[in-house]
Amino acid sequence: MKYKTFYFSFFVFIFSFLFLSCTDMFDTQSSYFSTEETNSLSSAADTVYSVIGILNKVQAIADRTVLFGELRADLVSENDYTSSDLREIVTSEVTAANAYMDYRGFYAVINNCNYYLAKADTTVRVGGQKVLLKEYAVVKAIRAWTYMQLALIYGEVPFYTQPILKFTDAGKDYPKYGLKQICDYFIPDLLPYVEVEQPVYGTISGIDSRRFFFPVKLVLADMYLWQQDYKHAAFYYADYLAAGQLSTGLVSARVGSINTSDEVTSYTAPWMTAFTSPNTEEMITLIPMAGTRLDGVKSQLDNVFSSTDENDNHYQITPSAYYKELSQAQDYAYSVNERTLKHLSCGDMRYFATYPTQFVAADRQPSSDDWKTDDEDIQENRKFAAGHVYVYRVGTVWLRLAEALNAMGDYDDAFAILKRGGQVTTRGDSLLFEFTQTAVGVERYRGIHARGCGEAFRNTAYDLPDMSGDTLDVRVWTRERLMEYVEDCIVEEYALESAFEGNRFYDLMRVALRRDDPTYLARKVAHRAGTLQPADETLYNRLSNPKNWYIRHE
Repeated sequence: MKYKTFYFSFFVFIFSFLFLSCTDMFDTQSSYFSTEETNSLSSAADTVYSVIGILNKVQAIADRTVLFGELRADLVSENDYTSSDLREIVTSEVTAANAYMDYRGFYAVINNCNYYLAKADTTVRVGGQKVLLKEYAVVKAIRAWTYMQLALIYGEVPFYTQPILKFTDAGKDYPKYGLKQICDYFIPDLLPYVEVEQPVYGTISGIDSRRFFFPVKLVLADMYLWQQDYKHAAFYYADYLAAGQLSTGLVSARVGSINTSDEVTSYTAPWMTAFTSPNTEEMITLIPMAGTRLDGVKSQLDNVFSSTDENDNHYQITPSAYYKELSQAQDYAYSVNERTLKHLSCGDMRYFATYPTQFVAADRQPSSDDWKTDDEDIQENRKFAAGHVYVYRVGTVWLRLAEALNAMGDYDDAFAILKRGGQVTTRGDSLLFEFTQTAVGVERYRGIHARGCGEAFRNTAYDLPDMSGDTLDVRVWTRERLMEYVEDCIVEEYALESAFEGNRFYDLMRVALRRDDPTYLARKVAHRAGTLQPADETLYNRLSNPKNWYIRHE
């Protein structure tokens, strides 16, 4: 079934039940409020159309979640073609006139969710099954995720959980909730639904519709992670991975061959398949976008990050010098045979998978010049080639699990997720990890670092400090320093694995909060030009104040 068919169905549905449109949220000049108080959602058809309608509203905020999560961080830079609105986000000086300032689109999602949750009759049974329960849980997760995005972007935001159905309700003075209050509210709200299965609507426009939904366990785990409740965060990340039998090594990008001079002559990029053809185990949740504006809501991220016909090849955002520096600095371990491991200077293959035009495959090994894209006329960021927006992937869930484990003090297992790879099972409240012990099974159980850096399992240059024997390392490396070392490795891996997907600013924010050091985030962002270049002092001073981590909405 085509997207536009769903859009038409929802169009009929929205005028039957008078949902609030996205342009009406907190707009006191509007008269488009429903006075309907009696309609209930009690049939499978009702609930399917309403859930698809909510997903339609999610499409409208998809780009914004990525732009605010990436442009404020350290992996991107502006250029001569960056629009004034995007430039303000990059410099963390967003004005009231900025097109991305308006948060009514988020409340369109929330109010539709509130309406559904108020009207859905979850007691209806068919064949002994509560037929609306799956959709009910899905909508709960969407609402919680949307509120979490609002708080991460704007700080304290108006909070309400009942649908606005009357004009007079729009102007009420709703309480302002920050991220902590939002997590405090939604954690108990989601807990009863962690074991509810997601609905199945078949394949829509070539994508398994189950990938359109936000797993309750993952939204819940994210909220625990922000609350610094690492035990519960780790459990729900692991529980989700265990239930799906999702190992660390589902995908990788790697060198295909080298010549006699140890120069890379080809590489393979199955890691990119999750983005270009998202029906893979790696992809958990995506926001499906239309291919053209005629078919529905089309993402504009390709026009921001890539050269296209629509932007006359004038991409507006380029990878930062720091991101290129980090990627190129990685030691690629190339397995010649079971006994021989070579180290190549080509850097992380995930960069080349993302920017394939920057890889020089035919005649020479990539050099530092190959990472300079500012003077190029063409830039293709393949993460946006399929036109969808990605929310949850297996790789990033494993990294968040590693973050939670390390913060608990379990730095050995956290680092093993990066280096050795494996899988996890749960037994009650216990997590049972099975990590790679030999080269056997390396394909399935590659560590996350191996996705771009070859045989990380065998690479002694990528390891924890040597703590054996009476060495200087033993005396210097306290438990706290080891945890910080592993956390730094995880933060780097977040950049290598999930750049441009909308997470980076928040990854840095969590670490800064955990270390109680706002300058941690400020230093990272201020060094976009590279670690050896002078910091942007204006940006550093601004972001050293946590109040400036949020977009002020008056």
